[in-house]
Amino acid sequence: MTTDLQKKHPHFINLDEFDDAAIRGLRSNERTQCIKITKTTIQMYLEHCLQEGGLFYGLFKKFAPFAAHFVVNEALARDNDARHIQIARYFSSMREYPPQIFISTGGYTYANSSLGGLAAGYNARDRDRTQILQFMDVIPIPVNIVCATTDEQEIEDMLAFIQLAFGDFQKMTCGWYLSPPRNQHGIYYEVRIPLTFGVNEPTHSPLHGDPRIQLWQASISMEVEFENSSYVKYKAAPSFVPGEKTTSLNIPDNVLFNKKHYFTVSNIPYPIRVYSDDSKVAVVQPAKTGYVLWPKKLGTCKILVIQSADDSVVASKDVTIVAR
Repeated sequence: MTTDLQKKHPHFINLDEFDDAAIRGLRSNERTQCIKITKTTIQMYLEHCLQEGGLFYGLFKKFAPFAAHFVVNEALARDNDARHIQIARYFSSMREYPPQIFISTGGYTYANSSLGGLAAGYNARDRDRTQILQFMDVIPIPVNIVCATTDEQEIEDMLAFIQLAFGDFQKMTCGWYLSPPRNQHGIYYEVRIPLTFGVNEPTHSPLHGDPRIQLWQASISMEVEFENSSYVKYKAAPSFVPGEKTTSLNIPDNVLFNKKHYFTVSNIPYPIRVYSDDSKVAVVQPAKTGYVLWPKKLGTCKILVIQSADDSVVASKDVTIVAR
C-alpha cells in the first residue's frame, strides 16, 4: 500500500549531492560505480530520517522520539547538549570519536537480469530508423551498517533506529527501494532494500586501551540489490526495421468540465509519459486500462505523449474543456 508520504516524495534522492565522477560513470555504464552510489544513497536515506528538516524526520520524531535527539553531520559547537552523530561511508571522512554510523560493503557479484543484459528494445520512429535498446544490470551488494559509541544506552538507541529505518518504518518511508527523481533524464537506477536483515548484538572494548572508556559497537548486515538501466541508440539496416505504426490519442476534441474522461493511447512505444501541458486547465493521471483526464477549468490544453527513452513527443492533441 502506498502511503501519503510516498505519494508526496516517491523519489527523494537529490543527484546534485552525488560525486560528479560517479554520475558520469553511471551514464557510461561503468559498473564499478555501483558501490559508491549505493553507499551514498543509503547514507542520504539515513540522513533524511535523522536530520531536522529531512523528509522522514517527522515520522521518527513522532513514533521514535529517541532518534530525534541526534544532530547529524554538523559541528559540535551548535548544541553541546545534543547527541552529535556522524554518518559516514569512507574511513578517511570519519572523525576520531564516536558516536558514528558507518556504511561498509563487502564487494559485489555482477549478474545480468536477462540474456546478455538486454531488457527491451524500442523503435524511435525517426527518419534515421533509430532503434533504442535497454540494458539492465542487477548487482547484489552485501552491506554492513556499523554503529559505534561510548555509551551503552546510546548504542541501544542507535541499533533500534537502524532496525526501524530498514524494518518496520521502511514501508512508510520509501517502500524498500531508493531511486533518483524521475525528472533526472539519463539516470535510471534503484537500490532495493531486502525485507530481512541480520543483527549483530552490541559488544564493547576499551577505547585507546583505556578501560574506563568502553567503545560499544553493533551492526546490521543485509544484501541490497543495485539495478541500473542504460539505453543505447543505433541505426538499423532497412531490412531489419520493424513495421512502423502511428501513436495516437483516443480522446475527443471537447470534454465536459464537470466530468472526468477516460481515454487510451494506441500503438504505445513503451515506456511513455502522458500529461497535459497546462495543469490549470486539466491534468492527466494513469488508470487501470489507460488514462483519465480531470478538467479543472474551461479552456484548451494539449495532451502530450512523451517517449521516456529520449523525451521525444510521439503524439499530441488539443483538447478543449467546455461547459456543455
